[in-house]
Amino acid sequence: MFSRDNLILIILFCLLLFFGTWQLPESPATWFDEGINLGIAKSLINNGVFNLEIGPGEFVKEKQFLITSNYPVLLPVALSLRLFGSNLVAARLPMILFLIAFALAAYFLVKKLYSKEAAIMSVALIVSFTPFYGNGKAVLGEIPGLFYFLCALLLLPPEFNVKKLFFAGLFTGLSAATKPFFLIVPAAIFVGEIFYYRKSGELLKRFTYLAAGGVLPMLAWLYTILPSLSPAGLLSAFSYYANSYASSDFWVLISANALRFFTESTPIHFLALFLISAAFIFWKKRRGENIKEIEIIFAAFILLALAFYLKTPGWYRYFFPAHMVLFLIFPTALIYLFNKKTAIILITFLFIFQFVYTISQRNTSIYYSNEAEVFSGYVMETTAPKDKIFFINAPSAAFLIEGRQIYQYLQITPILYFGKTDIENYNYIAVFGVGIDMFSGALKANYKIQKQIGHYSLYKNLVSSQARF
Repeated sequence: MFSRDNLILIILFCLLLFFGTWQLPESPATWFDEGINLGIAKSLINNGVFNLEIGPGEFVKEKQFLITSNYPVLLPVALSLRLFGSNLVAARLPMILFLIAFALAAYFLVKKLYSKEAAIMSVALIVSFTPFYGNGKAVLGEIPGLFYFLCALLLLPPEFNVKKLFFAGLFTGLSAATKPFFLIVPAAIFVGEIFYYRKSGELLKRFTYLAAGGVLPMLAWLYTILPSLSPAGLLSAFSYYANSYASSDFWVLISANALRFFTESTPIHFLALFLISAAFIFWKKRRGENIKEIEIIFAAFILLALAFYLKTPGWYRYFFPAHMVLFLIFPTALIYLFNKKTAIILITFLFIFQFVYTISQRNTSIYYSNEAEVFSGYVMETTAPKDKIFFINAPSAAFLIEGRQIYQYLQITPILYFGKTDIENYNYIAVFGVGIDMFSGALKANYKIQKQIGHYSLYKNLVSSQARF
């Protein structure tokens, strides 16, 4: 039990637990998407409604455009909020469990595919990678979706086994239901199945049982976003997911995002892992060696994730899932292309570099901020239970407010928004960032700034509450 390998593994998981729990409510900084997810989970436990409350008893009507991270991640969060209260520690506790579960699933999958040494090296790269905590500790869907994906691959049998195929399909469905990005998971698995079993009479039967396992979580996902299921609703949802940022010029986005892989550090890091892993697959094929089905699935997933990323505004978290998958292949690729000793040396240097970088970033604004907590605390001290408070693009702060009449406006994209637009009849306005153009005139005419805390500003109505309310 206390062999060298097991001791290294224990140390790595201790590091994961330390970084995962360090300054949990403040690290990383909570932000827009997480705030929406927190609000949905809070609404579920307070109102029994799986939706975001934008006013007392009022919810977003077109949920398919709002709810991205879905029940496979938000139900555990809602349960934690029920047990421990509506606070950031409670909300993020399930995410720590997902971090640990993903690292364990990665270890067992790589060990099953390659070797224990490669599995330990994969875990070392995962637990030292800064975005693993930046994306994984926040209430977002990337790590949960990847965890369900790896569970599906662990269960996916090379032989025809009805039970294993069904449960592999179940976890495939849970991954796809976690957020729209992970709709590429069933596509990647089907690519692997077709590539590996296209000449086998078992392909159709394998598809049948995989689909049977995946249908229930997918139907539950569709119900959460489209309670009244219709072809028009489905079409509008998938059209939005295909171009969620309403971009009219894909080529500009694609060229700008492609350039990042040669000019910015995180994409360059990704590209290096990608090229070495691709060379590994290429040389295996060229030498006539067997390419595993899961390697084909990984390749399809990474390429589909890159295609998805290229059409986005360029935020790194859109290729982050592919980055994490590369960590599962990269150590074995190094061993194959060079040798085990060289691979261990290179992985050790990369681990140290990533580890030092993670420590150096611990107090930066991206990875540490208590603004939402401090601001919401000030709002609670300043306002009274009868006050109406309007939050503009500040869902994380709104989540932390209790016992007030809360109203919200959220600008998702340049053409997509939710919530109220009349800001004249509120006691206070809470704004994240600067007041957007459509509200700037009304803010100046009816309100004065009372307090600014970081990116948050609180405005008070110029007219007395007795006169207006």
